Amino acid sequence: MRSATGRRRQLGAYALVAATALSATVLGTTPASAASDTLWVQSPEGVTLAVEPGSYQEISFGIYHDNGDYHVANGVLTLDLSELAGVAEVSVPDNCFLAASDTRAVCDVYEVGDIGGTYDGPQFTFGLRTVEGAPAGAELSIGHHAQAETDGPDGVLNTYWGSTPVKVESVPSPPSPDLSLTEPVLVDPVAPGTLVTVPVTVTNNGDAAAEGVRLQVWNTYGLEFAAAYPEHPDCAWSPPALDTEDMPGGFLDCTFDTVVEPGAAVTLPEPLRLTAAPHALLERLDVRIQPLDGTQDQNTEDNIISVPVTVENTADFAVQGDVVTGAAGETVTATIGFRNHGPAWFANIGNGDAVATVTLTVPEGATVVSAPENCWAWGSSAYRCELRNWAAPTDRTQLPFELHVDRVVPNATGAVTLQASEWQTPYDPNPHNAHAELVLNGVEQTS
Repeated sequence: MRSATGRRRQLGAYALVAATALSATVLGTTPASAASDTLWVQSPEGVTLAVEPGSYQEISFGIYHDNGDYHVANGVLTLDLSELAGVAEVSVPDNCFLAASDTRAVCDVYEVGDIGGTYDGPQFTFGLRTVEGAPAGAELSIGHHAQAETDGPDGVLNTYWGSTPVKVESVPSPPSPDLSLTEPVLVDPVAPGTLVTVPVTVTNNGDAAAEGVRLQVWNTYGLEFAAAYPEHPDCAWSPPALDTEDMPGGFLDCTFDTVVEPGAAVTLPEPLRLTAAPHALLERLDVRIQPLDGTQDQNTEDNIISVPVTVENTADFAVQGDVVTGAAGETVTATIGFRNHGPAWFANIGNGDAVATVTLTVPEGATVVSAPENCWAWGSSAYRCELRNWAAPTDRTQLPFELHVDRVVPNATGAVTLQASEWQTPYDPNPHNAHAELVLNGVEQTS
């Protein structure tokens, strides 16, 4: 989380904190009929802030819709935080940013799930920390509103402005643990095949013992568990898989009966051991610790650490062109594309941005009549296509364009250009294949 203003960006779906949903109610418009759809905001029933400065808690919001027959995307949640000024500092997740002098939070979610199907809980978790001078007894509110695009008859879905009540009270805090993870020594760049060892040390800064701990680990696709915890009897392990549009990553969920007394630091019996795979490049390990049995941790902000692992490897991004022919008045299909020649995969793990964009300059004498759904007009004679936020080795993306031949221009040539992520570019060994051509009615075909 962060409390400074940031730019809008698409969420990577793997932040561990987003996996924890708070109990909440929904606000929205009237119930949907079979042929309609309604957008809803999932929000807490109410929030009670302890008046003591530094008191911290998290609240979660989400947006979803009713009718699974429609595709709803590009959801935007807006929170009005103006009444929290002078009461609480708000930290926002990476898929949100603060606007309007930090009195509003704006959050993005690309796919909006439906309540009976793909929606699996709140997407946005905020932290509230009481500031010095917060007035005891204050009754405030957090306003919320959502909007999203739909392929249904409405085009755009909106909710009414709703609100979540916030009370400021002098609440005596019961004794509880406050677990934190020790930041590990950063891993130097390693070669593929290297064993990476990450010890897990837990410190209890609270005033009550943690009667056991829960360890959760998310690892990127280029890291593979080598030993120990995936085979532990109290661990569940989901390895990375490529058969999904989601960014591939492994997830480890373990429980230990290790007691961590107040003031104690405990290192778990075995460190995390992972091997850098042959396709590894810019990897990350997210580690989270929390008390067992639903015990509330006093401060969850230091329960998560991220360990970056850079692997000495390359990812060769390239584009492909095409050669097509057609008479005046005909419509022809030209297929351009993208390919990762590897050997490494690449992902924009932190920000969820596209790994690259492909720009097509349309050949002279032709007009685009149909473009892929992830492409849009760019100026008067070009189209830009945005790829997803990860690319596995040997990934191929085909981008078919239907071109109407307005008039025959011999050897009309359009450019196909790749603009890769700034993070991938230093690891591309062959930048020359980031350019190709789309030739319409080449001389060899018309002579």
